[in-house]
Amino acid sequence: MNDDVEVQSKRFTLKGWHLALMVLLVLVGLIGLYVAVHRGESERRIAALRAAGYPTTFAELAEYTRLPEGVENAASAYEIAFAAFVPPADDANVLILLGQVQWPDRGAPLPEPKAKAVEECLAANRQCLTLLHKAAGIAHCRYDHDYGRMLPWTRSCRHSEQLLHVSAVYHAGQGNTEAAATAIEDGVRLSDSLQKEPSLIGHLVRIACLDLTLNALERSLSLATFTDGQLKDLGNVLTRTGATLDLTRALVTERCAMIGTWRDPSRLGLARPSLPVRMLPGMRRTWLSDTLNCMEAYIEASQLPPVERLRRFRKISSEIQELSFLHAMMKGTASAITRAAELDLGARAHLELARTALAVERYRLASGKLPERLEELVPQYLNEVPSDPFDGNPLRYRRVDPGYCLYSISEDGQDNGGKEKADVPSGAPYDWCFTVTR
Repeated sequence: MNDDVEVQSKRFTLKGWHLALMVLLVLVGLIGLYVAVHRGESERRIAALRAAGYPTTFAELAEYTRLPEGVENAASAYEIAFAAFVPPADDANVLILLGQVQWPDRGAPLPEPKAKAVEECLAANRQCLTLLHKAAGIAHCRYDHDYGRMLPWTRSCRHSEQLLHVSAVYHAGQGNTEAAATAIEDGVRLSDSLQKEPSLIGHLVRIACLDLTLNALERSLSLATFTDGQLKDLGNVLTRTGATLDLTRALVTERCAMIGTWRDPSRLGLARPSLPVRMLPGMRRTWLSDTLNCMEAYIEASQLPPVERLRRFRKISSEIQELSFLHAMMKGTASAITRAAELDLGARAHLELARTALAVERYRLASGKLPERLEELVPQYLNEVPSDPFDGNPLRYRRVDPGYCLYSISEDGQDNGGKEKADVPSGAPYDWCFTVTR
């Protein structure tokens, strides 16, 4: 009797181990099948992208962004100009150059100590400014860099853009509108020099540089009266630049960089895959599949009309956030890409506001007064009143004392009456404004 009980107990224990082993084998088999299926699917999709003319390797990316044969490349001229930059002295009066001190109110001149310090800084950078102007005259630009050191010239571009910003505002304050207009145009050209740079970060650096220049234009218009020819030329420059802002192209190159990083993480200085990649078998393959799926959706969304674009980006990101923890890598990427889409629309809004302000100034110069409505600018100064890329309605316009405020409702989708970020508490809603106080 005791022997029978002992045998039954032993058999029960063996069955438990068998069950655990079977579950383990099934899990391993399913993971293997998952990896195999996704590997074949991913490789087929990458081959299809390559067949359609899209880059999928770093070598193809270099070819995709290559300049046409025989054209002059402004990159070398800009690099010489960057090397000639003389950092400002460690003086609170010139920290304004590096964005560490706020400007005075629009329309107010620089206090004398700051004006003198800025004048000295501009004098020290005369050669740099001359070289930046020379480089701005070259139509095409493509910086050469090692993909192991993404965008090494970012800091140099930023410093040069700040220098041109200060130069424009300083000269406008001195009444030298020709020099101010030249600095503004050179600043736009410098931002345009990043047009061919691969990856989303290159697009965002370009937007940041353009934002600095448009802020310089806003301050300059508040300080001086430009000629009609200067205003018209600047408007044409902004129109050409707006036509070259291409989020789709930036996403295509970003997708390629992500595929290249998946194939060889060491290309971007990642000696070993990061922890999420190593956490579970097949995680790297899941990341590649997510990359292809999500980037395809984002690229399609980037081609929608501006007013529909942001809604679609946010919907894609929301869907990604609802996925399981196996998709953790793409969740973080999705948030960054959606933020980039918001910044891209903000740059387009800023350009349209600036272009409209130039038309308002031309109207004021010809009639001696500000328009009551933006429709008065059509068709002599604008073909039509520009639309706000965030809601599709015409840009908002209101008179202030003195001057006027043009504004976009910005990414929150609310019309806040032209309240600027600097004028509201942290976290409170605001609009994207272009204000001229003259």
